[in-house]
Order: sequence, then structure tokens, then C-alpha cells
Amino acid sequence: MKQFFSKKITLKLWQRLLLFCLLCGYIFLVSVYLQPGPIQKTFSNFLHEPRLLLLNFFPVLVFLGVFYALLNNLLFAGAAGILLFHLISLVNLIKVECRKDPLVPGDFGLLGEAMIATGEYELNLHIPIVVFVVFTAAALIVLGIKFKSRLTLWPRLIAGLLLIALFVGSMFTAYPSADLYKEMVASVEGLSSSNVPAVFDETGFLYCFLHNVNLYAVRRPDNYSASEAARWAAQTAEPVGEPLPVNVIFVQCEAFSDIYDAPAFSYAEEDNPLYLYHRIEQSGQAFSGQIVVSNYGAGTANTEFDVLTGVETNLLNETSPTAFRMIHKKTASLARVFTGLGYRSWFMHPGQSWFYNRDSVYDRLGFPDRTFLDDFHGGYKWKGSRISDEAFGKMLLEHYEAYKAENDAPWFAFTVTIQNHQSYPRTKYKEGVPDAELSIDVSQSALDTLSVYAEGIRDSAILLQRLTAYFDQEAQPTLIIFWGDHLPALGSSFSVYREIGLDIGNENDPEAALDTYSTPFLIYGNKAYCETYDFAGRVQALELPAGNRISDIYLGELVYELLDLQGTDAYFDFLGEIRRALPVICRGRYMLPDGTLTDALSEQDLSLLDKLCCWGYYRVTDERIP
Repeated sequence: MKQFFSKKITLKLWQRLLLFCLLCGYIFLVSVYLQPGPIQKTFSNFLHEPRLLLLNFFPVLVFLGVFYALLNNLLFAGAAGILLFHLISLVNLIKVECRKDPLVPGDFGLLGEAMIATGEYELNLHIPIVVFVVFTAAALIVLGIKFKSRLTLWPRLIAGLLLIALFVGSMFTAYPSADLYKEMVASVEGLSSSNVPAVFDETGFLYCFLHNVNLYAVRRPDNYSASEAARWAAQTAEPVGEPLPVNVIFVQCEAFSDIYDAPAFSYAEEDNPLYLYHRIEQSGQAFSGQIVVSNYGAGTANTEFDVLTGVETNLLNETSPTAFRMIHKKTASLARVFTGLGYRSWFMHPGQSWFYNRDSVYDRLGFPDRTFLDDFHGGYKWKGSRISDEAFGKMLLEHYEAYKAENDAPWFAFTVTIQNHQSYPRTKYKEGVPDAELSIDVSQSALDTLSVYAEGIRDSAILLQRLTAYFDQEAQPTLIIFWGDHLPALGSSFSVYREIGLDIGNENDPEAALDTYSTPFLIYGNKAYCETYDFAGRVQALELPAGNRISDIYLGELVYELLDLQGTDAYFDFLGEIRRALPVICRGRYMLPDGTLTDALSEQDLSLLDKLCCWGYYRVTDERIP
């Protein structure tokens, strides 16, 4: 080995040029290969639209050249390029497999959170690929010691600066261009811009990654006018009467769904994990339906944002952003509506206060009182690695009783559970869980997942039953709003859903695509509410669409109307108007009041949608709240 390194070989200019081209080609090809989709399909799209090839190849060319200029060794530069592009492509592959969501630059701002969150997922880290990437880079470093490819200072400096200038220029022109992005997506037959993972696969990860450098910037609508939006905000509807003095308790339940009603399950009625939920549905004091949320398999904070603000995450940006990363100022929300009416607003989530920056965000949304994981000390039961739904309910009722002892005004609570957070291995809970009861055969891994997930659903239903029973004994009229934040990611590529006969994840079927983002919701009036007010009549006045399916941005607006709050907040007044015209808005698909699904809207509905986008942008960016 010592003899091998003792004699250095200096590469000639033509050898360096050839090696540079080979390294560029190799790094680029492997990067495309590491994308989740089939490489043949991606290259077919590149050949059909050569600009896609250029947009994906250009960053490899630039960074390899800059590394060469910095390291003054072409093989060392190749090793650096391999580590950069192949490892980032691998992280994208793992993220898509895990959360159906591609890697974007903004994810690096969540690195600490991501490292902790990875413990909650069953990840395929593709160790053989990692080993191969590291081995290849190491081999190039070894060869770089033997084969010299040094350049004099000035050619290196000029070439490096020129490449950097070209790249910086492209980051202000080609890569951020929304028009070019639309053209590239349109160049792929059958590709929808709403299907973000597919866009990354078929138009190239490297191009899409760079296009999304400003992911967390709120997209300014084309027809936006801040002064016009300010005029809308100043025009409230005519009040329908005095707001009703009612406690309002929102419970967003982690990964709550109704999949155990599927025909594949053979539970006796009382054994079904959803039994208590259905009893409350049928109590005569509740109405239920489906809400359509912004994400599948993840995105808890986005659903929180949608419900609280009435602004849809996916309308703020064409990609798949994290809404809480967009809140940098005091922002209008239901909390501010209720605070203005004399309520005290409280938020609770038994997770870390820093996760998704929730503590700061909820302060900006108007919650002076906030409870997080650190407050659950002593006497609060955990289940597995999470605060249990039982402990969650205990904390909620303790806060209510403490509030009631000192205040006459009604209470507004917005709470988010955590127990049933994925993943769902048999080891999730120390105590064993019974097998899910099925009328069909499924794989052992699917049975394990369904059995453990069912335990969480059962506990969530018990939580709801406990809350409704408690508040039925209270003299203060109370509404409880309960819903799931998103469907859980069950198996890789929707595999568990497929095994039990559910078409979740099928983007080619409009109904199945909508089902992928749908979760149950229920609004319950306690006995005092139902005896004091005409609950059934008020529900009828909501004019809900067929099947009671609505977008999550309207959930708070339903409560707004049930409490006679019209005329309190102009934006929520408008939500009532657009809900009656477009009850579901989901990734370029829409549901009309009669239940019809469409992707083509009338001029009148397009005008309402444009107003929704512009007004939502105003609420998040330009509206000033004292």
C-alpha cells in the first residue's frame, strides 16, 4: 500500500475533463436512481422535456466544479459530490416512504424535531445504499491521494466564482419560477401539481428541491390587493342576535378514523373500537360527518392551523408546507373571536412546547394559557411512550374546574391529543392488546398494526365518552367538537388499507383521493345546551352538504354559527358563505353541495375561491392585530 501511494500520477488535461464528465454523469444518474419512482419513467420525462434534464443536471455540474475549485483535487471533489447528492437523495427517499412527503429545504430548519420524530416511525434506512455511498466516496478519496489533478490558483478561482455566479443567478430566475414549474408539471402527461410526491419523482428531485427553497414563504395570490382585503375585513355581517354564552371545547384527536367500520372487520357491536363513538353519534345530542384535511399520514399542526384560522394550509403554498412555520406575527383565529367575547382561551397538547414551534405560535394565535408535556408531572398516566388519552382527559377537566371556580364567563379550549401517534408495532404498549377481529385473512404485520391502532381508537372513544358524560352534568351549556387530524400511515404505500379493502391513496379515483384526506368529526351539545337551545334546528340551519362532508377550514365556522356569532368576524362570516357553495376544497378537487366531485368550477365559484385565497393571505401576512 505504501508503494502504491509513493508514486504520484498527475492527470493530463484531457483526462481531467473526461473524469469530470464521468463523475458528473455518475453522481447525476445515481441521484435519479435513488428517487422513489421508477428511473425509466423519470428519464422518459427528461427526454420529452429536455429542460427537466438540464434543471436536474445543472446543480451537479455546479457543485462538482465548485468542490474542485475548493479542494484542488478532482477525485476529492467527486467524493464530496457523492456524499452531498446521494445522501440528500436518500433522505428524500426515506421521507417519502415514511410520510409520503418529499424532502424540501425547509425541513433542515426542523432537523432537531425530525431527529426525535424518527423514533416514532418504522424506517427503512436502506443501510446497503448508505454503505455503498460511503464506500464509493472513500474509494475516490483514496484514489485522490494517488492521482493528482491540481490547478493553478487563478483558473480555479475564476472557474469557481463563475459557477457560483451562474448558480446564484439560476436561484433568482429558473428555479423559483412558478410559471416554469407549471410548464414542467404540465409537460408530464397525467401529472397533477397537487400530487407533490409524484411531481418530485417525475420531474426530478433536484429540480423540485431547489424550486422549493422558499417553501415556507406564503404564496402571494395573483389578484391580491391588501387594501381590498382590508375592506373585506371591515365589513361584518348583520348580527343574528346576542352570542350564546356556551363553553366551547375543541378536541383534535391524534390519527382518529373510522376504518373499523369497514366490512373487513367482524367485531360484535359492543367490541368495535368505535362503539362508544357511535353511541354518542346516535345520542340525539350530536351530529357528525367527515372533514377533509390538508395531509395524509402526518401534518397534525396543519389541521390545527386550518381549524383555528379557517385558512387552508394548502392554499397558502402550492407545495406541502408546514403552516406553523409561516406564522411570524399576531394572527386572527377562533381564539381571538372568543377572547373578544369575554372568554378565556386555553390550549393543551401533551407534547413538547417547541415542537412545530407551538408555544410561540399559539401565543400569536391568541392563547394566553398553554399547557404542554412538562405540565403533566405526577399522577398523569402514560401509555407506551406517550401521555395517555386518559391523562389528557384528566388534565382537561382539572383545568375546567379550576377555571370555573374563579370565572363566570364561558370557557374556550383548543386541545390536541397524542397517545395514538404512529407507529403501531406490537411493542407500542407494554401491556398486550387483543387482535383485531377480521372476516378476511391479512398479513401478520397488518394484523399487528390494526390491533395496536385499534387500542388507540378505543381509548380515544373512551375519552370522548368521559367528556360528554361529565359535561352533561354541568349547568353551563357546552359544545364539544371532536375530530381526527389525519388518517394514520398504515403500512408502506397504503399496504394495510389495501389488505382490508380500502382504496386509500388511489389518486386516480376522485372519491378515493378525497377519502385519503378525510377523517370523522362530531359536534356534541351537552344536556344544558340542548335543553336551552334548539340544537336540531340550528344544525339544520347550517345547510350541510350531502354526507356532512366539509373541509376542515369550516369546522370552526360551524361552531361560530351554532353560537349565533355571525357579525363578529367578517372572515368567518365569509366562510359560512363559501362553505355553502364549495363545502370541500382539496388539492385541486372540489365537492359541490349535492356531493358532486369536480375539478372545474363555475366563474362564480372561482371568484369565491380567489377571494378565499386572497383573504387568507391577508390574514397571515398583512393584517395587523393590536
